Amino acid sequence: MKSKLVFTAGVALGVAATRRTRRAKVAAREALKAKLTPSAIAADLADAIAEVGNAIGSLAADIKQGAANRRASYRPVVDSATGSLLMIAPEQMPSAVDARVGSSADSDADARDAAATERQGRRSA
Repeated sequence: MKSKLVFTAGVALGVAATRRTRRAKVAAREALKAKLTPSAIAADLADAIAEVGNAIGSLAADIKQGAANRRASYRPVVDSATGSLLMIAPEQMPSAVDARVGSSADSDADARDAAATERQGRRSA
């Protein structure tokens, strides 16, 4: 009696598993057919192109940022080699630059004043 019960339960489980497997196989086949339609292929292709476009945009942004960082790191070297002017706010200037700029500005102002006084002296004479 017990063996008949175990045999019947085994057959029932086997039939249920076979049916479930067949249904899954049919569903997979239909899903594949649905994926092979022209509209599905076009949608997949459009998604792939969008992903490539996003990757290229990200790469371009990374390249621009890297170039800006590189230029920023070279700027002090170029400025010191060429003697070009610093274009920074006064509060960001180092103290040595402040002293040099202040003294040269004062001497330039004194020279301009002396030249103006001399010109006025020539005119009145």
